[in-house]
Amino acid sequence: MDSSTTYQFPFASLPALRIVLLMIAGIIAAYFWGDSLTLWQTLGVFTTACFMWIGAELLLSRKLTVWRSTVCTLFYLVMVVLFGAGMYQVSQERLHQTITKSDPLTLYEWETVQVSAKIKSGGRSQSGRDVYEASVSKTVLPEGALWYESYKIRLYGSDEDTTKLTPGTMVVADVRLYAFPEVRNPHDFDYGGWLHGRGITSHGEIEAIHSISENRRIGWEGIRSYVQGNIDRMFDAERAPLAKALMIGYKEELTNEERLSFSRSGLSHIMAVSGMHVGFIIAPFWLLIPWFWRWKWGKLCGLIAMTLLLIGYAGLTGFSASVCRASIMAWLLTYGKLYHKLRHSVNLLAVAAIILLIIQPSQLFDVGFQLSFSAVMIILLIMPEAQKLIPLKIRYTWKGGLLSVIWISVIVQLGLLPILALYFGEFSFAGPAANAAVVPLLSIAVPVGLAGSFLYGVLPGISEWMIVPVQWVLQWIGSVAFFFGDELTGYVSIENPSIWLFMIWITGILGCAGIKYPSVRWKMLILLLLSINLFLIEKIKVKTSTPELIVTVLDVGQGDAVHIQTPGGRHYFVDAGRWNPMGNSGERVLIPFLEHYGIRKLDGVILSHPHADHIGGLPSLMRHFPIDAIYHSDYPYDSRLYETYNRLADELEIPIVDVLSGDMIELDPLTRIFVLGPEKDVPPDRNPNNHSLSFRLQYGETSFLFTGDAEVNQERQLAERYGDFLDVNWLKTGHHGSRTSSTPIFIEQVRPEIAVTSVAFHNRFSHPNRDAVLNVKQAGAKKYFTSLSGALIFSSDGEQIRKKEIKQKVSAVLK
Repeated sequence: MDSSTTYQFPFASLPALRIVLLMIAGIIAAYFWGDSLTLWQTLGVFTTACFMWIGAELLLSRKLTVWRSTVCTLFYLVMVVLFGAGMYQVSQERLHQTITKSDPLTLYEWETVQVSAKIKSGGRSQSGRDVYEASVSKTVLPEGALWYESYKIRLYGSDEDTTKLTPGTMVVADVRLYAFPEVRNPHDFDYGGWLHGRGITSHGEIEAIHSISENRRIGWEGIRSYVQGNIDRMFDAERAPLAKALMIGYKEELTNEERLSFSRSGLSHIMAVSGMHVGFIIAPFWLLIPWFWRWKWGKLCGLIAMTLLLIGYAGLTGFSASVCRASIMAWLLTYGKLYHKLRHSVNLLAVAAIILLIIQPSQLFDVGFQLSFSAVMIILLIMPEAQKLIPLKIRYTWKGGLLSVIWISVIVQLGLLPILALYFGEFSFAGPAANAAVVPLLSIAVPVGLAGSFLYGVLPGISEWMIVPVQWVLQWIGSVAFFFGDELTGYVSIENPSIWLFMIWITGILGCAGIKYPSVRWKMLILLLLSINLFLIEKIKVKTSTPELIVTVLDVGQGDAVHIQTPGGRHYFVDAGRWNPMGNSGERVLIPFLEHYGIRKLDGVILSHPHADHIGGLPSLMRHFPIDAIYHSDYPYDSRLYETYNRLADELEIPIVDVLSGDMIELDPLTRIFVLGPEKDVPPDRNPNNHSLSFRLQYGETSFLFTGDAEVNQERQLAERYGDFLDVNWLKTGHHGSRTSSTPIFIEQVRPEIAVTSVAFHNRFSHPNRDAVLNVKQAGAKKYFTSLSGALIFSSDGEQIRKKEIKQKVSAVLK
């Protein structure tokens, strides 16, 4: 093979890329093994490597040239890796200290404290509540003690007084502290982790405001507040949230439905202010670059002007990672253009990554950081070759520009598939068409809308005239997102992507980027085919393995909701959680859970009895998902909720099946339910709990027992009638662990190995009862409570039941 067909990666011309890859290796190493190596040990090893490198440079400088080069390079690589690891450990130590110093506040959860704080930022939550981030300088504890430790808190408004709070305001207020949020269910967003990532260690509701004083100092908070206020005044209430998201990246006022539409249509990136938006802002400036070349100080003045513009826009958007990355790249490109020193774009991207990772190494595990840098890297590697597919005669016309937009969207959507699947479980194939319909208009709407929002306070008439076309663009964007994301259903669900999918992704991208180099092309093709084969082998292995029954006890507070996935892939719910005037478990837990796993229909819902803490989420569930059948006992009940689900079943033509003791329900060919209660010929107890639909779920040699809210009377009936047939591996304890359930006569027959209680940590019934817990414990069962553990997942291969750990989608990519 001649020199024209060989290829060697140009690390020498891409020094920043080499450094950032080594830093990333160090950060990942510290992420996984940081506990086994302290910060001081890392610093010690780094110092040793540094001295060894200096020694190698000095002592081996005159002889052993090859060895000198190899040894020095090795120590240099080790130093960069250790530098990345040390930076990550330092950032984690700082975060740990920030969290630890606020630990005393956990003693006052659900109590009221008085805080003196400065409002840093404000907005509105998806539920319509005012939300603020504030820095607290003094806290008055409930017993009157003063605590002067500073910390950041997230505040939720409760009345109209909170509308007076603006960024920069000093406030003294009574705040009811909430328990710090934890991940309670498999689909939950890690809200607590998100707060910690922003340095926030507490959150609570404002109950009363004692004093407000304006801070006249000008800061980024005030500027952002000024722009947001102008956007609210310029745009109508329907379009203002979208305008804020598109122009300054403020998405907190968007509804869940809007976010979902944009995500499924492949347009969510336009709301994550990034390189595209920075490009729109600086495009007019780049047109002036030739003018700056004409006079002596033009280059310096141009660079200063660009620096101020980029810092200003980054500050306006809250210095997000995507904007900082794009701003750094834009500054470097502008510098190179002004001074005729343009270098490789990949190297500039690596420089931006180095700067951001030095500032905050944990950004590496942030989904926004990964999506942002991956998207730009994919464009830089593949787009030059993809551009050649556009016919030359239209490549530089408006038609070519439109095709380029579509190409970029296709490349980015396909290139980000594994990351999107890992974090969000969905992939939009409608993205290219949706982007082609939207992105060209954004190039006008973003700079014009932003300019209008600044000028509104000075020239309101001109601003209102300027934003008329922006209003039309926003309406069009919303319609496109709704059409492609909702009406067209332009997305597919992808669950638990394989590691080999990432290998296919990497080799595919590198193969496309190096397609003009035969040596690279064939190597990448071999690796790609190998990765595809390993991916298929893994899929075949999964298909041929023993199918599993998966039982998920969801955390719905003081209620019941259990999801059953049969070995044949069918889906059932046992009960549907709670209802209260503020919402229900269907909307808050069950529907998000099903959507998270890409479940489109339910094969059945089994209702133990008609109390609101067991059927509360059913109406919402019925409205959102097709349901093949609803199974319940024939116990009549007088409640609006009971009447609602029966009426909905008639309207939606969902069959309701009455089941009693002795009936059998076949969930799939491998899984059966044996109905144990209520009894057919026994007069119904006036207490609906004692008429609960109780059943034994059997898969292979493993068995599960569900008893609803069965109390003493029904448990006695079950024990007397079924005896040893109640002996199961797994028990869902009755009535949330109350003193009237889990009675000795019943537990002696069941003898479970595992017992699960669905109960709220704070409840007015004092559940679980001590005697009930002791009865189960004395039977030898391993006890689990949703109040302590959150949702609980168990799997059975037909021979043994195992507890599974919850895997979070929105988490670090490598953990």
